[in-house]
Amino acid sequence: MPQTRAVRLDGPVKWALFLAPVAYVLFLSWLDPALPWPVPLSTLQPWALALLNVVPVLIVNAAFLVITRRLVLSHWLTVLLLGGLYFVNHVKMQELATPLLPDDFRFLKTIGVSYSFFAHYLTNARLQVLFAALTLAITLLLFRREPAIRVLQGRPRWAIALGAVVLAMSLMQGSAPWRLIYNAGRLQFEPWAPRDSAARTGIITNMLLFYWELRGDKGPGANLEHARRVFHDHNPMMPLPLAAPDPSELPDIIIVQSESLFDPSRLAGVAYDAMPHLRAAMKRGWSGDLYVPTFGGGTIRTEFEVLTGLPLAAFSGVRYPYLQMTRSEFPGLVRELGANGYRTLAIHPNGGAFWNRNDAFRAFGFDRFIDGDSFADADRHGWYVSDAALVDRIIAEIDQGESPQMVMGISIQNHGPYQDVPLPKEAMPELAVAGLDAGLRETLQTYLKMTQATDAQMKRLMDFVEARERPTLLLIYSDHMPTLNRVFAQLPFQDGRNAEEQPVPWLLIDNRSRDSLSHDFPSWFLPAVVLEKAGIPDSQYFGLLKQFRREQDPHCKCGAPSEAAIALAQLQYFDQLEGELSVYEQSFSQAVE
Repeated sequence: MPQTRAVRLDGPVKWALFLAPVAYVLFLSWLDPALPWPVPLSTLQPWALALLNVVPVLIVNAAFLVITRRLVLSHWLTVLLLGGLYFVNHVKMQELATPLLPDDFRFLKTIGVSYSFFAHYLTNARLQVLFAALTLAITLLLFRREPAIRVLQGRPRWAIALGAVVLAMSLMQGSAPWRLIYNAGRLQFEPWAPRDSAARTGIITNMLLFYWELRGDKGPGANLEHARRVFHDHNPMMPLPLAAPDPSELPDIIIVQSESLFDPSRLAGVAYDAMPHLRAAMKRGWSGDLYVPTFGGGTIRTEFEVLTGLPLAAFSGVRYPYLQMTRSEFPGLVRELGANGYRTLAIHPNGGAFWNRNDAFRAFGFDRFIDGDSFADADRHGWYVSDAALVDRIIAEIDQGESPQMVMGISIQNHGPYQDVPLPKEAMPELAVAGLDAGLRETLQTYLKMTQATDAQMKRLMDFVEARERPTLLLIYSDHMPTLNRVFAQLPFQDGRNAEEQPVPWLLIDNRSRDSLSHDFPSWFLPAVVLEKAGIPDSQYFGLLKQFRREQDPHCKCGAPSEAAIALAQLQYFDQLEGELSVYEQSFSQAVE
């Protein structure tokens, strides 16, 4: 091997080290929308804010410098890291209108599945390979050709490494004096408004403050003493105990969580009907608007509320429930059905490790989970496995056995992005919308085409349910709005509300009846509706949930739970509900006597 060359820490190298903070300030000011560009020289305030974002960068750069002992290479690696960070933030802001947050790094635990899922948001595969090869080539060239810094060896090297580790650990822990330097109040940091906070503090500072706010991954936060007081103040009335129904008389239940489904006719100027079959079915079943706890992404937030009946708003700091709310057993819809003799199955044509569904569905009580491994050869519609393939599998799994079944299908077909989707162009619907750019018109046409395909498959599933001899319920609902932010920026909604406030559709069909009902409610109330329609007696939790829901303003166009519903959910999650009901019944009996 050739002998490693070395350079002294002399004039040019010293100047490069000295000017590095200034260079990174300028670089971040150019990258970060929260920082002014060009940086003004008339005031120090922009420089101070930029420096707050640069400090973690300098610590990372010092670590690279100690590891590689090469000045240019360490800066190259730091710039690559920053470029990747800000690129991902740009894509997330564009698609979800939310900045990059610490919890997003959880996807690195399942990098294989995560990359294959999110790769569609990047450029084409050839450019990805070319960029990776070029990056690797430059990195190897710098490592082999750039001489090492002579002083960075032995004790000096270990001293700098120790200093970088101490600074990094203390910064991550929020030790003194970092919390004074990154003063959340002075920086106007608001954890409940990440987008606004990032616009004031910068991406890196915002992530750091978020990490401090939610540090330790304590799981769902709740003040149980307060929850108990609120619960008792609302005079909970227990549902009368009813005899358990004969399982052979209970209906089968099919649930379809439809990816990014919404009614495009809610947009002003869009007269095209992309979901005629679902719209017709709403006239002969239970249906309405569903208010979900997420926008454009974060499917598992809606999925969690539907499967548990627990509003996420009851648990502060929880953004990804399947990753943060870890229990070996979860109360909710699946276990209620299991207790009444149901066989339960979940089907999702994506990797089971993604969003930690393997563990979550086991905790919910599903008997089986069919994931993407069973759809390796399935047809695609656009980027992902088609709804036709999902419906095929749902129909194949339903049988005419004596015990009832619950089959939940979680679709993926209509997931974004909606640009350059591999769909036949000649099949695109005609669309003439004033005020919409040509490129965005094509994006909306793509979404309409995908929605049409979903509508056709839902009709096929509805026809299958209607033709069955066995009583069967079919619930179809959307997980969230699609990531059409640039379309929404040019086309207002007919009701005047913004995209984040829009509801998504839900529909419940019963092949035993055609009674129609229109009702709007949040996704966490949906399991109570399913259990009621199936004729399953209310459990303690769902009976009280219906009681507290009735106390809310029926005209509230939101998914926000009442204070009583929050208290109820917290007691249910922490296994305190049964004990509090016993205490309440004893107190009530003593008061009557």
